[in-house]
Amino acid sequence: MKLCMLSLFLFCCAAGDGIARPYSALWGKGGEEWSPQSRLPDFSFAGYHSGEKVIPEIPVVASVRDYGAVGDGRHDDTQAFIDAIEAVDAGAIDIPAGRYVLTDRIRIEKGGIVLRGAGPDQSVLVIPKSLLQVIPPDTSRGRAPAEHYSFGPAFFDIRGRDNGQKITEVTRPALRGDRVLVCADVGVVKAGDMVRLLMQGGSSLGRYLHDGQDAGEDTLRRNIRVDWAARVVRVAGNEIEVDRPLRVDVRMEWQPEIYGFEPSVEELGIEGLSFEFPGVPKKKHLVEEGFNAIQMTGVVNCWVRNVRIVDADMGIKLTARTRFCHIEGMEFVAAKREGRTTGHHAIWIAGNSQENMVIDFRVATPYVHDLSLEGFAYGNVFRKGSGVMLNLDHHRNGPYENLFTDIDAGSGRRLWNSGGSSNRGPHSAVRTTVWNIRHAGEDLDQAPDWPQINIVGVVGYEAEKTLNARWIEPLLDPPVPADLYEAQVRLRTRDK
Repeated sequence: MKLCMLSLFLFCCAAGDGIARPYSALWGKGGEEWSPQSRLPDFSFAGYHSGEKVIPEIPVVASVRDYGAVGDGRHDDTQAFIDAIEAVDAGAIDIPAGRYVLTDRIRIEKGGIVLRGAGPDQSVLVIPKSLLQVIPPDTSRGRAPAEHYSFGPAFFDIRGRDNGQKITEVTRPALRGDRVLVCADVGVVKAGDMVRLLMQGGSSLGRYLHDGQDAGEDTLRRNIRVDWAARVVRVAGNEIEVDRPLRVDVRMEWQPEIYGFEPSVEELGIEGLSFEFPGVPKKKHLVEEGFNAIQMTGVVNCWVRNVRIVDADMGIKLTARTRFCHIEGMEFVAAKREGRTTGHHAIWIAGNSQENMVIDFRVATPYVHDLSLEGFAYGNVFRKGSGVMLNLDHHRNGPYENLFTDIDAGSGRRLWNSGGSSNRGPHSAVRTTVWNIRHAGEDLDQAPDWPQINIVGVVGYEAEKTLNARWIEPLLDPPVPADLYEAQVRLRTRDK
C-alpha cells in the first residue's frame, strides 16, 4: 500500500497540476509526446517479417515415423529425424505423440521446413546426454572442455548466413531517427527490397553507443560493428528511403556501406514440443556441459512456439545477426534439478541480432541469466511473460535499444542482476527500455544507471527524469499503455 501511495504522489507532482495520469512524459496518452528522435526507441518492427505478417500454418508433408522413428522412449530416433529433415525441401514434418530419444546434435542449414509436434505434453524429445558427452571438444587450445558448451551450440542447431554483397557506399551523414540515406550509386536497389547498413569503428563508435563511456578493451578487440536491416520504400536519384528510423547516427568515419539482404535460412519453425534433459545436477557457472535445446545462428523470419524446456543448461539462443524471429509460448521448468539456479541461460539474444520478438514466456525456475542480451543485440522485444524471480541480464558488449514490457517478474530482488566480464564495457549500451514490469514488492533490486536507460511503470522507484541520463517514472499501476510495443504498432499503422 505504501509503494502504491508513493507512486501516486510522485506522479501527481510530476504532472504539475495535481491530477494523476497513468501515462509517461516520454509517450503521452497516445504517442503525442514521442518522435523517432526521442530517447524512447521505436520497437514496432520487432518479430516475424517485422510484425507485418502472420506466421503461416504450413501443411504436413511427412512424418518422422516415415523414416523409422519409434517414439517409445527407448529406441534411438536421431537418424530418423536427420533423414526426415534432409528429405523434406518444404513443408511441415509431423512429430506425433511419443517420447523420441535423441543422442546427437541435429544441425539444420536450410529453411522452409517446420518441425511440428502434437504439443509439449505429448511430443517429447528425450535427450539423455550432454553435448560434452556426445561431442568431446578439441582442448588443444587450452580451454577447459565444458567451456565449449557453456555458451552453445545446442541439440537443435539451426545455422544460416547472409550472402548479400556490397552495393554502394553512403556518402552523406544522417542522424538517428532519419529514414533517408544518400549513396554513391543505388545500383539495382528498388522499393520493396531489404538492404543492410553496415558501419564499423573502434573506440569512436563504441563510445557513441555507450553515450560517451568506454566500450571496454574486450569489446574493442572484437571490432565494433553496426549491421542493420530495413526495407526500402522509395528510391530517388541517389537517395534510399527506408521503412523505419535509423537507430544510430551515420558518420563517415564509420565507413557506412549498403549491402544486399540475402539470408540463407528463412521460414523455419519449431512447434509443439518438449525438450527433456536427464536432470543431473547443474555444473558450476561457466562449466555447464551442454544440456542445450535450441540455437539459431544467422537466420531470418523463423519461429519457435509452444515449446517446453525441462532441466536445461540453455533453453534458446539467437545469435550472429538472427533477425525478425518470433519466439512464443516457451516454458522453462525444472523437474529433477534443484538449487538456487537450475540452468545457465533461458532466453539469450546476442551477436548483432535484430528486432526479434519474445512473447508469452514463462521462466518457472531461475536460471543464472533468465532473459539475456549481449553482443550489440538491438531492437529486441520481450513482452507478456512471467517468471518466479526474473533477471533482465545485460551481459555487456553493447546491447542497445531493447524493450521489456508488460512482464510479471515475480520477486524483484534480482531484477537487474547482470553478468559479463568487466573488460567488455558497461552492462548495457544506450536506451534499454523497461515498461510496466510488475513484481511482488519485497527487496526490489536497485535500479541500474545504464546509459540513457528508460524505466517506466515499475513501482518502488523514485521518479528521476534526467534528459541524457537515467529516466525513471514509477507511474500508476498499471501504466497506460500497458504494452509499449502494442502502442507503437498502433501509432505507426494508424494512418495506413
